Amino acid sequence: MVTPQVIETDPTNGVETPVVPIDTSDIGISETEKTKKLEKLLADRPDKTELDEKNVLKPGNLAPSLQAKQAELEKSQLEDKLNAALAHRPDPEILVKEGILTVKQ
Repeated sequence: MVTPQVIETDPTNGVETPVVPIDTSDIGISETEKTKKLEKLLADRPDKTELDEKNVLKPGNLAPSLQAKQAELEKSQLEDKLNAALAHRPDPEILVKEGILTVKQ
């Protein structure tokens, strides 16, 4: 069942904010029942190899807290490499003289 989204408007500034419903399904359940439910959820959880195959987990043995920084660094290094290559590419006139580019007339 989908709960309709409720929007609450702040009277001071008129900003609308969605109200997130609270999951109350565990209220009133005993600790042993909660433990059993958690154990079942953990038992049904996919293993690491399955998550690797589905590309859910990033490859490598780096701590998850550092994976985002590593990806950011790799992107930055690739950007620097591309900018360096573009800065040192030959002028179009030279490429035309060498027969690599053709001029439309």
